[in-house]
Amino acid sequence: MILCTRNSADLATLVSEKLELPLVKPNVRCFNNKEICVSFRGYIDHATVIAATETDNDWIELFLLLDALRSAKDITLCLTYMGYARQDQQNPNESMAARMFAGLLETMNISRCIMIDNHSEPLLRIPTQHISARTLFERDIADKYNSLDQIVLVSPDLGGVRRAYDMSRSLKCDFIICNKAKTVFGELKRIDPIGSVKDKLCILIDDMIDSGSTICHAAEALIRAGARGVVAYCTHGVLSKGSLERLASSDISEIVLTDSLQKDIVFPSKIRKISIDSLLVDTIRSIVQPICCVS
Repeated sequence: MILCTRNSADLATLVSEKLELPLVKPNVRCFNNKEICVSFRGYIDHATVIAATETDNDWIELFLLLDALRSAKDITLCLTYMGYARQDQQNPNESMAARMFAGLLETMNISRCIMIDNHSEPLLRIPTQHISARTLFERDIADKYNSLDQIVLVSPDLGGVRRAYDMSRSLKCDFIICNKAKTVFGELKRIDPIGSVKDKLCILIDDMIDSGSTICHAAEALIRAGARGVVAYCTHGVLSKGSLERLASSDISEIVLTDSLQKDIVFPSKIRKISIDSLLVDTIRSIVQPICCVS
């Protein structure tokens, strides 16, 4: 069966329909002090859980759902977005939340985990399949733009170099990176493109948009360097407070996001969403269903 947390119901519905498997939406009850309890009816021996953990409450709901499934024989966790993954640096006297949450997941009755364009690769000691929205983006770019020789793929910072470079090789188009300078307080100072973009359409590639500051400053720098236009492809639309207004007024003409995070908000017209349901379906079919048939 397919189960989901409340913030992944739309994506889970698409996946369950394509796999022709029943979808179970657990009952989440809230006490007066906002403490929650997660439950479901019946016995489930093989479960695929689709969840995103953007907030603290998302993590709590997921852990309680996994605990409610503790008697299941086989559990696959599809973690479409892992919150706190950016806290992956081992600095003195500073929390390393990515490692901590990975360790907590290891204590649950999870057989395997599927992650999509995770910011970092947590050292999970359970089988983990990392998949990417890259193929969806490549197909969308190839279908929409005929003259790939007039396109430059751009990584807005050093962290996304590999992702953008691999896509440029697959699409056979140019690739550059941006140099991001910060103040001593960690605030963004300026972004400079390293390479020629004059009269080219620049496509920014990143794993997520949170505040939108980096990608908007990158677009501004690319236009300043002579680019004829800028679009952006990002897997996770975190879109924290103020980001939608920032993106709407930016130099970016179109922003393509996936539905890895469910947002019940009105998006600006320049934001378009594509679904990762096919990626999850193919992965579940290849990894999970053969195991369930054997057991």
